[in-house]
Amino acid sequence: MTAAGVTPLEHTILSGHFPLAKAPLVLGSEGAGVVEEGGGTDFPAGFTCDVHWNVWRFEDGAYSEWLAVRKENLCLIPEAVDDVSAAGIPVAYPTAQVALTLAGFQAGKTVLAPAIGGSVGNAVTQLARALGARHAISSTTTMRKPSRQRRSDSMRSLIPPREPG
Repeated sequence: MTAAGVTPLEHTILSGHFPLAKAPLVLGSEGAGVVEEGGGTDFPAGFTCDVHWNVWRFEDGAYSEWLAVRKENLCLIPEAVDDVSAAGIPVAYPTAQVALTLAGFQAGKTVLAPAIGGSVGNAVTQLARALGARHAISSTTTMRKPSRQRRSDSMRSLIPPREPG
């Protein structure tokens, strides 16, 4: 394992609200790692993959140093995507896709993704843009309002200086 994501499931398990998961259990619902052996032609040794577990899993997770993973829980990561970024994809992007589908998203619509988890909100806006949204806005990335002092300074900069006399 080279990187691991943090999802709400880890918090749910740690807080005792997921009674099916019993200690000892190494957490980690999503992550990225390098295939060492046994991947065959689909996942050759040396290739980097995303790892994602079904939430009903009972095996150790991505916080492990080494992990045996079923092929159906792997996805090759393109070379242009770093491991840390890829580690957060397995939960955020499928969740974003489901949210857009359930909301009836269609190209040309405007999408507002409220603070539904920073990575999910950002994934919603990124997918919406890729699918042709007219506007895609996430409240997790909104800009802060400038302070009064900065606002008045910036307003003064818009007023041309007076001519002497």
